[in-house]
Amino acid sequence: MGSQGDNFFEGAGFDWESYIVHRPAPDAQFYQLIYDHHRTNGGEFNLAHDIGTGPGNIAEQVGKAFKRVHASEPSAYHTSVAEHRLKAIDPDKFTTQQCGGEDISAAGHKSGSVDLITVAQCIPLMKVDQAISGFAKLLKPNGTVAIWFYGRPAFADPSQQRSQLIINQILSKAWDRVRPMKGTGFEAAKIMLCAFLDNVSFPEADWKQVRRVKWNHDKPMMFLEDDDVDFEIKWDSQVRKDESEEKIIDRDFWAIDADVAWMRGFVDYALPWENKDEEKAQFDGLFRELELSMGGKEKKQRITWPVALLLATKK
Repeated sequence: MGSQGDNFFEGAGFDWESYIVHRPAPDAQFYQLIYDHHRTNGGEFNLAHDIGTGPGNIAEQVGKAFKRVHASEPSAYHTSVAEHRLKAIDPDKFTTQQCGGEDISAAGHKSGSVDLITVAQCIPLMKVDQAISGFAKLLKPNGTVAIWFYGRPAFADPSQQRSQLIINQILSKAWDRVRPMKGTGFEAAKIMLCAFLDNVSFPEADWKQVRRVKWNHDKPMMFLEDDDVDFEIKWDSQVRKDESEEKIIDRDFWAIDADVAWMRGFVDYALPWENKDEEKAQFDGLFRELELSMGGKEKKQRITWPVALLLATKK
């Protein structure tokens, strides 16, 4: 572990169930917003495709509303994890395939056959224009693509400013292993997060009813401070004049009442370390500071999230 080419989540020893526990979870209201957009614009509920499925947790939720769900992942290991989880839930509803999100030709479906595409927490790591073009080919007319990403955990209580500074410092240190970022895929990803995904383009020839919803947009989406990056943070907005934009401040959005152990789990599973002794040396002192700042080992503080959701309907 330690080079930019490493996949932090590979290996049979990675605990995917703990990963899911230590992530914010979209609630039923969030999924309903997506389904309402889909239904309002003439979408059907037959086949969904979850791209970059990881352990299949999003595909599992989407399966509650759709007859069938196809889950794809570029990693062979992740695909096997998702297949194991999803087949145990319903072997007839779920199918899986190793496939890059941009490579729709290998996605296992004919063009114009999918009703809904979900893309959670992975669009910044993709070749975006190629991916959006592929999504348009895969979807039926009036099908929907739903893209979302959550950013840095934010303490909802203003009195927890010290705790926020400490977790920011921890996250910055966690990213030391993938520096320098300039000229790598991480540079483009971080710029996209600073833009709250506004630099994701939906060409008018393929897409209608584009909707951009931003929760807690006053909190930074990027996991790093601006001073922590070695490139210029600049982007061109691709928001069309006919697109809908909504900005919502809601400190209860996806809120989690977290103790310091949960915060440590969030960091551990966001950027896992193979060398646990090195990890302890890097972070134990900072997490002791965070524990004191949060009010003690058992004390829970409310954590909220900046989130961007993009919804677009295929023409």
